[in-house]
Amino acid sequence: MNVNFINPVLASMLNVLSTMAHIKPKVGTPKIKDQNAFVQGKNITGVMSMVGSRGNASVALTFSEAAIVHIAKKMLPGEISKIDGMVIDLVGELANMVLGGAKSTLENGGYFFTLSLPTIILGSDYLIAHKTNAPIIVLPFTMPEGVFVIEAGYEETGKK
Repeated sequence: MNVNFINPVLASMLNVLSTMAHIKPKVGTPKIKDQNAFVQGKNITGVMSMVGSRGNASVALTFSEAAIVHIAKKMLPGEISKIDGMVIDLVGELANMVLGGAKSTLENGGYFFTLSLPTIILGSDYLIAHKTNAPIIVLPFTMPEGVFVIEAGYEETGKK
């Protein structure tokens, strides 16, 4: 995994949560994902692809129900106690904001991408299929209210 790719994603996630939700989660230790590992428990994931002239990437933001409900309470009006249509939309918007911020930083380094629309997965015990052959790095985050992870893989194509 190219650290020049993953660091902008990490920084963008922290920026979005601190500015939009006034949340500062604790970042855990990154690890390589077992490609056959299922997301355990009830979660919601926003997955996006990034296609570029120098490489392709896949990024997934996976939130525990407790984590996304807490984030939603900070960002959305009204009473929120569970994952509903508004929260599902929020996960897609968070994916857009995080990847949009990372894309901007990456463009400053000469990496240009087209972003896909986010795909949302909601449920228990599911597999995230990334559209890359690159190893997937898992970045865990914790807050008192719940946990979430970023999964990201970047594959150089060799073109400049």
